[in-house]
Amino acid sequence: MQRKILFCNCGGKIIEEARKNEIAEFLNTSTTDVIHLSDLCGLSVTEKERTHQLLKDADELLIIACYPRTVQLLLKAVGIDSTTIPTKILNFKELDNEAIFNAVHLSNENTDPTSSIETLSTDDEWISWYPIIDKERCTNCGQCANFCLFGVYDNTDQKVNVVYPQGCKNNCPACARICPHTAIIFPKYVHGGAISGSDVIDEVAEQQRQMQDVSSILGSDIYSALEHRKIKRQSIIRNEEMKKAMAEREKALKENKKSI
Repeated sequence: MQRKILFCNCGGKIIEEARKNEIAEFLNTSTTDVIHLSDLCGLSVTEKERTHQLLKDADELLIIACYPRTVQLLLKAVGIDSTTIPTKILNFKELDNEAIFNAVHLSNENTDPTSSIETLSTDDEWISWYPIIDKERCTNCGQCANFCLFGVYDNTDQKVNVVYPQGCKNNCPACARICPHTAIIFPKYVHGGAISGSDVIDEVAEQQRQMQDVSSILGSDIYSALEHRKIKRQSIIRNEEMKKAMAEREKALKENKKSI
């Protein structure tokens, strides 16, 4: 059996640097294959294939990261179905290092003492703040796509998807706050609850919060506010496209002058 331990270093500063270093140093003594990821959120966007290759041969996974619901969605994004592989996810937001180390000790039992340590990181400076859609909760209402001004979402054929995660504005979880079905997760959201990807969701409390957030963000006329934002988004996109076209035109003119 090929067991692997996956440790997400979480580029979002969710846990203290000293804790992460302690976990990393402990895992270096493991007799099970260990994979250190700089940030699963970011790598699931920018390095899907490389992340998939590291995990695809695992018969059993022990994952040290954040909320299991979030981690399962991120794994799915790189083509790993955690429901078909025996997978245990240790949430370092809720477990202390002693509990994590004990779980690693159990994983090391009856394993080949010759293990490997691999590291996967990206040079990208992007902090990977972006939304993840929980498809089991999403009804494809399109409210998030209509609200977002920056083209993060696409709503085609009544299916909502995140198509431009890098366009999301850092530390803005507004679309998740107004989602009527609590289907949007921001893994790097530090205030906890359903928006950060927690597995236990207080449906009544979330409905009350969502109603308050919609009122404060969109006002009393939701449909009018969303339509206004949709028009504004289209204007922003047109302006961005015009800027790109002008930049390409200037570049072409300069190259033409050089060739004369």
